Amino acid sequence: MKKRQPASRQPISYRSLNYPAPVTVAEDGEARPLSISLPPASPRTQARRDRSQAQTLMINSIEDVWQVDDEWWREKPISRKYYRVVTENDRHFTIFRDQTNGAWYRQQG
Repeated sequence: MKKRQPASRQPISYRSLNYPAPVTVAEDGEARPLSISLPPASPRTQARRDRSQAQTLMINSIEDVWQVDDEWWREKPISRKYYRVVTENDRHFTIFRDQTNGAWYRQQG
């Protein structure tokens, strides 16, 4: 009987899905979002929408706010304050402020 060789173990590599996109957010004195500036459309999308500049939308309401603090044991822990917002044209976005560097992002997906 032939002895079975163990399968070679390849390291598992992961890739993130739905990377957050950087956005410009005007905020009030308490770091709450007042408006969001969406980046210009990509060339592929621009052909459909005819937009060449960033679009700034006023935020009409904040539907939800939550804080995520995770992976505190890593070199770069996660600390984010999320906002579910509704803009002046009734679009819904989930945005967050990275508490470690102060940058704003739009959560894709």
